[in-house]
Amino acid sequence: MINSTISPASQPDPLFAAIRHYHFLYELVLASISFLLNGVVVYLALTMKSKNTRNYCRILLMSVMGDMIYTALNFVTMMIVEIRAGKMYFITTGPYIHSTYPNNMLMCALWLTGMYVTIMTIMVQFVYRYYALCKNGLSVAKFALLYCLGMTWCVGQGFASFANLGPILHFCCSQISIVVLYVIIVTTGRRIQKVLNSDTLNMSTNTKDAQKKLNKVMALQATYPGLIVGLPVLLATIMAQLKMDVSWSGMYIAPSISAIPIINAITVLLVIPSFRKRIMGSGNVTTSAISTVPETSSRADHTMMH
Repeated sequence: MINSTISPASQPDPLFAAIRHYHFLYELVLASISFLLNGVVVYLALTMKSKNTRNYCRILLMSVMGDMIYTALNFVTMMIVEIRAGKMYFITTGPYIHSTYPNNMLMCALWLTGMYVTIMTIMVQFVYRYYALCKNGLSVAKFALLYCLGMTWCVGQGFASFANLGPILHFCCSQISIVVLYVIIVTTGRRIQKVLNSDTLNMSTNTKDAQKKLNKVMALQATYPGLIVGLPVLLATIMAQLKMDVSWSGMYIAPSISAIPIINAITVLLVIPSFRKRIMGSGNVTTSAISTVPETSSRADHTMMH
């Protein structure tokens, strides 16, 4: 993997110049839509009147925070990945397009960090909800520790790309760690679903249906990175192994990861009934709380909007 910038003294490829113009507009539009939609999610989450929804809103705010971090970093860096003669080139096309080392390396590392944050946040959501429903809940200190450990991993993965570890070693380590994250996501997701389908929780039918809608949102948000990120990475790896050379393929072949924050926000706004009703202007929004254990337990506070 090689980090690269465009030298201001060199004549840019006419094809690159044309595509970069539309790529800039594309990223600008996506960033604007992402901030707008995620801002709406934050507003709706923070203005829910019932106290019973606050713990649930924490899950939404976790997702929004990860998405907005990536959106901001991606807009600054506008990073693309090119395949040239079997090598991967990370190219900054944003405001730092003509920057030299170490700024170009920093931009690439920040972009990779933001991409890992989107995946790490999903894992934290599942772990948080698993403990809320299936265990005794996570204390604020334990949750903060979990998120800090996740952020440390994201920063480490982002900057390790340019350490003297060797590209193959770093690639293997990053892929293995992502697999581990998804194993945690799948395992906790299955256990959450098992608890919801059992009779161990004393829920009303409406509450159980609402909890299943939250499961649907989280499952979709966990699936998007696999499709939008996983398929292009697989394609790029195959192209690199075949020693292919496709000019500026990173701009017009690979789907942009920038779409993930937008898709996540749309999923929340359309699938969560209370949010959808407020957006559509439907009158009353009610809430239902889980009353499976005494109020002294944190599970009694884990609620769902309906």
